[in-house]
Amino acid sequence: MPESSHSASWVNRAPSITIEEAFAYCRSHPVAGIDLERFLGIFTTDAHRIVDARDVGLVGIIMDRLTIVDGAKPFEWIGGDVEKIDATTFPIVVERLRRTARELGIPSIDLALSAHWSNVRDLLAREGAHPQFVDLELTHADCNWGPDRPLPEGWRWALVTPDREPAYISLLNCGMGPMPGVYVPPEAEALASMRTTADGTKLLLDAQGQAQAMIRCKLANRYLHLICCASEMRGRGLGRLALDEVRRMLGPGPLHLTVVKQNEHAHGFYLHMGFVETEQIEIWRLPIVP
Repeated sequence: MPESSHSASWVNRAPSITIEEAFAYCRSHPVAGIDLERFLGIFTTDAHRIVDARDVGLVGIIMDRLTIVDGAKPFEWIGGDVEKIDATTFPIVVERLRRTARELGIPSIDLALSAHWSNVRDLLAREGAHPQFVDLELTHADCNWGPDRPLPEGWRWALVTPDREPAYISLLNCGMGPMPGVYVPPEAEALASMRTTADGTKLLLDAQGQAQAMIRCKLANRYLHLICCASEMRGRGLGRLALDEVRRMLGPGPLHLTVVKQNEHAHGFYLHMGFVETEQIEIWRLPIVP
């Protein structure tokens, strides 16, 4: 049932935790690799999306502002006083996650089977969860994949200034496409997220000034968030041009990224360029029973 058709009574009910309390808890009980500003400030609408399980040492969020074709939403534990979910805590956290998703009218939740969920795979399976896709963490040790390739005549890389933001959004929407593991936020959230890495986000402009490809990376972490290009430009070597520009921004040294294993074209490209796998993370889908 879509969210709009639900009774508004639960919305009027005060949540058990506020955004401010969630920030405070998560800062006191951090989970490795979690960017609180992005998760609590961009990817979730309000405190009704927070799964409050502080009594068993956990706080998580449903990222309701991210959407995929079938309506599923990703979930993350963003604060934790415990490192693992066990047989005792599992029924508690699953019941609260399902209850929160049910109130929001969300049909299913995507969970990363790492960290907290890593040792309750069998319990998740009994609840009807099943593998959806696999995220691969890849690293290139030194960005030494050969000399830079020249740009076509008149082409150039340019930072995403406010006047170029519509072109960024257009490439993001057409370049990502419906594929496993791709969650595309609404325009306002996509721009807010992009602005957190504005110094590492660039468009490849052709001789007429039209954006044909883009890169987005977090310079401080040497992490490549994405490369995408206009659909008509696929297969024309723009991926290599993009990696060359990332290297020019970062200088020599390691480069990290995540790719969905089922995205065979992108996965194969990065392996061809010399990236090596450092971690596999299974993403499972948990159905939300009405």
